[in-house]
Amino acid sequence: METFARFAYFTIARDAGVAAFAGGILMIAYSFNPPLALVLGASVAMFFATVMLVRALFLTEDRVAATEPWQVMEPEQRPEGHDGRAIACQQLETLLLSAAKNAAGIAALLFGLGLLTAWA
Repeated sequence: METFARFAYFTIARDAGVAAFAGGILMIAYSFNPPLALVLGASVAMFFATVMLVRALFLTEDRVAATEPWQVMEPEQRPEGHDGRAIACQQLETLLLSAAKNAAGIAALLFGLGLLTAWA
């Protein structure tokens, strides 16, 4: 079971890295206007949080078999039976929601910094 959680964690971490890279590129592109750059980075983080929440919302025990962590695993490594899918679904949902929580926190921080730099 920890194999599925590990694959799910690194899949979500990869997605977060891509979102952070995109946000960083936008922030660098608009570095001539720091408040705008910070708000753009916050918007990317908030979009990532929204995507993670939507993924967690539509995740079911049947759909967990169509996720990337499940597909990457060898058939003998996958959790077996209905209980295995239920636990895998719960683990993936927990990881998706924690990623959304962290992204929302980063977005709030960047929005706040953008507001503070606009006032300065």
